[in-house]
Amino acid sequence: MSEKHTRIRQIILFVIPFFCGTYGLYRLEHESLIDSMFSSICMYLMNYGDSAPNLFVEFARWTAPLMTASGIILALSTLRARWHNYLKYLRGGSVAVYGSKKETDDVLAALGSRGIEGKDTFLRASRYILLGDEEFNVSFYLENRSRLEGKPVCLKCRSLRAQTAIGGDLKLFSPCETAARLFWKQARLAEDVRRGEELSIVILGFGTLGEELITWGLLDNIFSPTQKLSYHIFGDGREFSCMHYELSSITDPVIFHDEPWFEAIPLLRGAGRIIVCEQEAQTELLRDLLSTLPGQTLDVFLSEDTPLDFFEEQERLRAFCWEDEALKLTNLLEDDLIELAKRINLRYAHLYNQVEETDAVKEAEWKSLDSFTRYSNISSADYHEIRLQMLKDLGIPADYAALPPDVLELLAELEHIRWCRYHYLNNWSCGIPENGAAKDKKKRIHRDLIPYDQLTEAEKQKDRETIETLMSVDVSL
Repeated sequence: MSEKHTRIRQIILFVIPFFCGTYGLYRLEHESLIDSMFSSICMYLMNYGDSAPNLFVEFARWTAPLMTASGIILALSTLRARWHNYLKYLRGGSVAVYGSKKETDDVLAALGSRGIEGKDTFLRASRYILLGDEEFNVSFYLENRSRLEGKPVCLKCRSLRAQTAIGGDLKLFSPCETAARLFWKQARLAEDVRRGEELSIVILGFGTLGEELITWGLLDNIFSPTQKLSYHIFGDGREFSCMHYELSSITDPVIFHDEPWFEAIPLLRGAGRIIVCEQEAQTELLRDLLSTLPGQTLDVFLSEDTPLDFFEEQERLRAFCWEDEALKLTNLLEDDLIELAKRINLRYAHLYNQVEETDAVKEAEWKSLDSFTRYSNISSADYHEIRLQMLKDLGIPADYAALPPDVLELLAELEHIRWCRYHYLNNWSCGIPENGAAKDKKKRIHRDLIPYDQLTEAEKQKDRETIETLMSVDVSL
């Protein structure tokens, strides 16, 4: 129940004695309306000393003082809560969390003494997390925009991608996007790809969750320039294909199948990964897959109402509780990821525009970026975790000075591939602007959207410097 409904209920309970007393005196005892109302109000202050002439007045005489006492206790409790929250704000580092109890309980528990339960009213805090339904979140942000100025705001939103956020302080949070990035990092496909094996990834179901899986799979699953990795989607991807019309420029093919999955059994039996992201009728789908694909292990983006305990072959189901994972505080805020992205951007600004590397300049440079460039830095920071894991698997220290030349060249090429894919997914293409510049933002063309081996030596050196920049930024992930 919302705070607004709770208040309405409290008001109704509070005025019941007044109406009972007024009715009993006015209608049954035939006193004047004004006198009846005055006597009923006096009951709240225990100032009605006469004997009750009927049950309505008797009821009002006893319950009115109780309502008064309850109101005083409630008012004191409210004042105490507000004062307590204000003290948290004064101490600094407070986080106001808005949303249903189910969504906010774990986040508030993780925040500990820093957490403030926001409910429906605006409260002062150092930062804000809006986890309610999208309509409430957007309305709250727009209504309080001036008061939220300069405060980091994490706003849960399913209809807009995080990349579309306006301003450096607003972070649009999509559980689907966060879950997709977390999944590919734990999938650890690098070893299979490095062995030169052809790896087919099958995704059953599409929608927003499938879209994010494809987007971040293409951005994060980059391990070798010659990798043989393909994505097969069984779901309606027509809109996605039309919206991302440069998808064919990416070397890892994304294939949308018109036929249902059970008409492509050989493909599924030979797949390296089968990912079930379909949320509707998931139990029935898993039952059919387990019986049709003996020996295959399924990655399941678990729906809330799918009882895995009912399946005998649970060892063949790798459950990923994606919404719970996405809503963990560290994944929700992603402070380390955003801080790394900010420092990467600051280092570039320092190298190419000679700005000072200070915290104030870092924040100013970040806020000056358009959403496309800002999220390009976030994509780069996100992939850096993959890069560090690759070095760890190869037994190579994450030290730029200690990188063997062939490894540095590999990392530079992989970073160029990631950079190209980010642009392709945002519908950029290769082209040379008429003025001879490197790029044209309006036409979305860039001269360097070409294979790494076709770059000039100067452009290749920029990619090597990018690796140096990334590995020199001191942020603990």
